[in-house]
Amino acid sequence: MRISYHNDKYHNSINIPDSLKEIDNHIDSTIKNLTSLNITYNQNLLDQTINTTHQFEKNKKKFIVLGTGGSNLGSKTLINIIDVWNYKKIYFYDNIDPIYFKNSLQGLDLIEVGFIIISKSGTTAETLSQFGSIIQLASEKNILSEFFLNCLVITEFKDSPLYNIAKKNNCILLEHDKDIGGRYSIFSNVGMVPSIIGGLDVKEVHKGAREVIDNENNYNFKQIGQLFKFQTQPKFMTNVIMTYSDALYNFGKWYLQLWAESIGKNKKGITAIHSIGTTDQHSQLQLYLDGPEDKYFTFITTDHSGKGLKINKDIMKSEKLNYLADKKMGDVMQAEQKSTLDTFVNNNLQFRNIHIPKINSFSMGSLIALSIMETVAACIYFEVNPFNQPAVEQGKLLTKKYLS
Repeated sequence: MRISYHNDKYHNSINIPDSLKEIDNHIDSTIKNLTSLNITYNQNLLDQTINTTHQFEKNKKKFIVLGTGGSNLGSKTLINIIDVWNYKKIYFYDNIDPIYFKNSLQGLDLIEVGFIIISKSGTTAETLSQFGSIIQLASEKNILSEFFLNCLVITEFKDSPLYNIAKKNNCILLEHDKDIGGRYSIFSNVGMVPSIIGGLDVKEVHKGAREVIDNENNYNFKQIGQLFKFQTQPKFMTNVIMTYSDALYNFGKWYLQLWAESIGKNKKGITAIHSIGTTDQHSQLQLYLDGPEDKYFTFITTDHSGKGLKINKDIMKSEKLNYLADKKMGDVMQAEQKSTLDTFVNNNLQFRNIHIPKINSFSMGSLIALSIMETVAACIYFEVNPFNQPAVEQGKLLTKKYLS
């Protein structure tokens, strides 16, 4: 993973406070003691998770993950990099659209499905309603005992509805670390269990994370936070992440939650946007290039040349499309990727490029660890707590009120 900065006016566009060293020491201390990163050094715990997961997945043809937000997005991010034709069928339910949920379960043989139910608090209304609905289906089919044996529950080991249901009905229980919030839980069993089932090399994920943590000075993870907080001109208000691989689609969604839920507090923060190359070149690039210069861009690129299917030569030449003849689709993607970056250079826009030569377990671990470290650092610069989300609690309380 290589990071390069382009048209970088960084040193001329920020006003560093005298207290920066004190702030940076606080950041270093926070990162050093961050359980969500330190868990990547606990290989015994990972081995236990691997063994438990392999036992759980025996004799099951499909898997359904029930959870929302960080209980779902992390594992989806990792699963996303796997060849979709070569891993066991895993379905993620992160919403409670009643029609979709009902229809998608029609005809499902609950005996053949492994259910993974995730909620840190054990009180998440969406997840409990999903779980409760399937419990009702199993009850109607008189297979409750068999169903519960097919359930693996990840939650804090404390008195909560989810923990109590799992304990009373002999579900497999894995403990959700109390010191790891949902959006930071990707390296814990929350992200690991579905990834193990999918066939991902989770030890390489942790190894990639440790590469960044152990060599943090090589990645300058504080720079983005400093740029957003201490900028003078231009005044960046938006953090645009543009990913040039479908394997990074869910990473973008995970990043949005990580950034938004961490930094958006006390009327402070920078809005994150996820764009997809090349798709959003046809929908958003006009604004990015010719609109207000209030956005800082991070491109995440990879090597596409020579990959994919070959484009038919005769048809292309007959239509005077010689530039496409005998090329592979990856060559087109590579050219689109390069042309966009060069266009940003030519328009004198500030951006950075995180280049990942090959998207795999190791490189994803590195990218995710870097994203966590950058987000925590940015929050501390903005003087907000990276680990809570107080504003959403009001909605949760009102939901329970309206259902009562």
